[in-house]
Amino acid sequence: MYVDAHTHVWFKEVLPKEFFNRDVGFEFKPPTLQEVIKEMDEADIDYIVIVAYPSREIWGTKEDFAIQIINYIKKDYANRFSVLGGIEPNRLTIEEAKYWLERQYEAGVSGFKLHPVHSHVKPNAYREEEGGLKQLEILYEFAQDHNLPVLIHTGTSSFKGSRNKYADPIFVDDVAEDFPKLKIVMAHMGRPNYVPTAFQLVRIRKNIYGEISSIPPKRLLEYLPRLEEISHKTIYGSDYGGPGVKSISQNLKDFLSLNISNNAKIEIASKNPKEMYKPLSAMI
Repeated sequence: MYVDAHTHVWFKEVLPKEFFNRDVGFEFKPPTLQEVIKEMDEADIDYIVIVAYPSREIWGTKEDFAIQIINYIKKDYANRFSVLGGIEPNRLTIEEAKYWLERQYEAGVSGFKLHPVHSHVKPNAYREEEGGLKQLEILYEFAQDHNLPVLIHTGTSSFKGSRNKYADPIFVDDVAEDFPKLKIVMAHMGRPNYVPTAFQLVRIRKNIYGEISSIPPKRLLEYLPRLEEISHKTIYGSDYGGPGVKSISQNLKDFLSLNISNNAKIEIASKNPKEMYKPLSAMI
């Protein structure tokens, strides 16, 4: 069975009220829990990863977002979802950063998300020459110590409030060097501007993995013609809930129709995501 390792399956019941009063240039329609489960069953998807990151500027979400999603799904469907949390390190005090990482970990997150473009912070902003943001260092240290991956958005975003000067994956290289035991996943492989940089980082850094969500599957080999070279370090995700993604099932169907080996398909859409992200049932 497959895993969709990057979705924005955000339920209306747990979204903040201000979410629905924002104009970010894109209309988001929250699915129901039963609609999602039905589609997963039909598509032979074991579980999906819900990326529940805080984004005050774009969505109005804060650090309790992941915890609320976990509480909403854990009673009946803990085995069908994995949840990523996160912090906005440049919006919190050091004490607040530590507090929310602990709270999210106790709730059962399977990793953390950092969105540089939405949070307006470089992935390497913890370094002295980049501003010395201690809260970001705390995030990486916490994830490394607890053997949890950090998903870092790379590539541009069109939503109002985005700052695409933070989109370059080259900033992730410092993180890989400074935190060698940390598993780092680059969401979107730097698309569309920075794919060659992302590809090279996956090749040369042992602890950097590539993730292909939001790249239209039918165009994936245009962006990554040498995909099979890194299939052992590449993770499938749809980015469902985002612009242009029709459905969880259709995106997976399109990926599985690609002209790559069956072994690569299994690695990317089943083996690798299952090794990287555990379902909520294994975390609580």
